[in-house]
Amino acid sequence: MEANEKLQEMYRLYGIAAHHGCNIEYRIVELLLGPQWNEHNVSSSEEVENVYADLYSLTLEQLLEKYKNHFNFTDEQLAVIDEVQTKRNYLDHRFFGMYGKRKNSPHVVEEMIAELEDLIAYFKSVDLE
Repeated sequence: MEANEKLQEMYRLYGIAAHHGCNIEYRIVELLLGPQWNEHNVSSSEEVENVYADLYSLTLEQLLEKYKNHFNFTDEQLAVIDEVQTKRNYLDHRFFGMYGKRKNSPHVVEEMIAELEDLIAYFKSVDLE
């Protein structure tokens, strides 16, 4: 694979990793709907839409806090929740900064691809759980 193709593959995998990270967020929103509807005594379709809009406007950290408040988790599950947040924040806010201008090197792009493949596998497995 040529350097340009590797770079394109890296960006493709970044998109897939971000997608799977978002899937976790969407699943948490779905799990929070029932408790939120009960909490707000939702009785109309407009109120349902407001709860959806409110939940979708929250950051992952805020969603996870609500999630922890409405459900009971083991210490192991709480560790996974914290790890999800850490990995998602890393992907969204630090991944490219960690590599910077070094991504012009094909060797570094290969490292980035391997890291993204690991993140994809991790986010997929958490999403399925």
